[in-house]
Amino acid sequence: MKSSEKSSPRSPARSAPNRANKSNITEGIEQDSDAKSPDSIIAAPGSDALGKGGASVFARSFGVLEYVVRIGRPVLPAEIADHLDLPKPTVYRMIEQFEALGFLYRPFSSRRISVGPRLNDLAFDILRYSVQYAPRRQILQGLVDEVGETCNIGTLEGGQIVYFDRVEATRWPLRLNFHIGSRVPLHCTAIGKLFLAFLPDARRTALLKRLDFVPYTAHTLTTPAALEDELVRIRHERLSVDREEYLAGVVCIAAPVFNARGEITAGVAIQAPAARMPVTDAYRHRVALIAAARSLTDSFITTPQSD
Repeated sequence: MKSSEKSSPRSPARSAPNRANKSNITEGIEQDSDAKSPDSIIAAPGSDALGKGGASVFARSFGVLEYVVRIGRPVLPAEIADHLDLPKPTVYRMIEQFEALGFLYRPFSSRRISVGPRLNDLAFDILRYSVQYAPRRQILQGLVDEVGETCNIGTLEGGQIVYFDRVEATRWPLRLNFHIGSRVPLHCTAIGKLFLAFLPDARRTALLKRLDFVPYTAHTLTTPAALEDELVRIRHERLSVDREEYLAGVVCIAAPVFNARGEITAGVAIQAPAARMPVTDAYRHRVALIAAARSLTDSFITTPQSD
């Protein structure tokens, strides 16, 4: 993710009304072969939460949303009804209400249901809240204190990286104009390349097919072959570097953050002007960056409860 990037017309901040075509914030996360399938996680027919016998409308409604989110693909209303053991007319009514509210989305010519912009926004806000008001914010602040440069955390949303936390280094007069919610491309940013390197093959292939390889600077990788060579290196080093590929004069180095299933869920990055942190010098922060990424991974696996 190009943690080293500043907001520009190419990286607009998040805007709720214009998010109808965006994918779930967790689009980049797929289950590995050892993980439970979505069907085994979502409440099944006869369960206490959603069984036919007395589940409230409230519980059934959340069951519908949960299924659409966790199944990880557009679904037919009949699939939802069959899995949750609900009458099809009931499911259709719920879907219509959720569509009207923006929580679910169905393209005009499609019968399948996807996550809507309002549910996307809610997921993003929850994730941002969990970072800002939990130990993860302290981890990021500690990294900034140690390396003396601005650091941020980003995740995959649709076909872009979105920042969901950022801590500025205050000792430098020159700052990059980025903020929480800024969106940046995949092929030329440190966190973007991390996701392309560590996502499952099917998801990576789908994303690569949609890339347009815009040459943002003279250093941008603009061919699939060049990018694939870079992804091989990233998987080997477990670090990703933006060598002034998104913004001229800005360097970024990032490390992956994983969830309990070993899937990449975020990236943590250090960014600085190239005059202060040239590419060769960025690697001196390797130990601190990897330690912060591991601490963040631990926080996603077991977040301590607070009063």
